[in-house]
Amino acid sequence: MYGYIVPQKSTLRASDFVLYRSFYCGMCCETGRLYGQFPRFTTNYDFAFLSALMHDYAQADVVIEEHGCVLNPKKKAILQSNPLLERLSAVNIMLCYQKADDGVADGDGIKYRAVRRALKKPLAAAKKICPQAWTAIEKYCAAQRDIEQKRVAGVDRAADAFASLMRDLPELILGVQTDDNLKGLCYNVGKFVYLADALDDITEDFKHKRYNPFLATFGEFKNRKSFIDEHRAELEFCFGSICGRAEGCFGGLKLTQSYSLLRNIVFDGMRGKAEELLKSTKKLKNPRI
Repeated sequence: MYGYIVPQKSTLRASDFVLYRSFYCGMCCETGRLYGQFPRFTTNYDFAFLSALMHDYAQADVVIEEHGCVLNPKKKAILQSNPLLERLSAVNIMLCYQKADDGVADGDGIKYRAVRRALKKPLAAAKKICPQAWTAIEKYCAAQRDIEQKRVAGVDRAADAFASLMRDLPELILGVQTDDNLKGLCYNVGKFVYLADALDDITEDFKHKRYNPFLATFGEFKNRKSFIDEHRAELEFCFGSICGRAEGCFGGLKLTQSYSLLRNIVFDGMRGKAEELLKSTKKLKNPRI
């Protein structure tokens, strides 16, 4: 999807690094098993986090095995296939298809058209695994398009549709009612992802006259650095308050097997990524964990 919800490597324990990679590689292998080799490129760090969170919250068995894969023959720890991982992989395919569809609508051209075409058959298969998730994705993406077409000012209003989708997805994936702390955590993670992506893309959005919540809210734009410098206090408050609410919700969850990994991501990773965004004078490079 995006790649903004990642661990802070400098404070990540070695055992948690292995665990995190097992969730990431597990998603990749499960995607390959269900949809073929090409869709494996949709594997992303945001869903590795969600996989760790969902497995821990649901107290699902986490069985890790060592074996190689088609993309890397060197043996590594990989999460074994299970029903929850299957549903997570299906929802990831749906979101990646929707992101490609939005890219085409925004006029981003050949790349997104190719991705959308490649994911058409996997999407049909994914819908059969978790149809209720696709219904929610269509609903909230329609709401998001409406926000963007109306060029809504106000970052909270702009981010609400995507944040609400992320709030609702765990319940749809797990098939059980979830508590307010999980909903609040996922809502704020979704809000963070949407706004981080918007700030990261601000130069391109201004150049191509695309909707951007920060441009709609604050107006004048010369370049990324001057925009961030001029509005630093507001941006720091925006991302800081989102991180604070996510941390508060995380503290109310009873997590065990992935607690220290997830805590690193929520407490260190999100704030570290916000700081990185506010310091950068150009679009961030894709992370490598």
